[in-house]
Amino acid sequence: MDRIFLATMVLAVLLLIVAADLLVNGVGLQPPPTQLADILPAPARPVR
Repeated sequence: MDRIFLATMVLAVLLLIVAADLLVNGVGLQPPPTQLADILPAPARPVR
């Protein structure tokens, strides 16, 4: 019984974290995965 209660509490906390993240960031604010390559710098490029 204790394991079921602990699993329920962990699941509830994770759902609250996801809901708070969606509330703050919004669903449509994240760029599509295809544009992430344009945003991130190339690691092979030498930096002077």
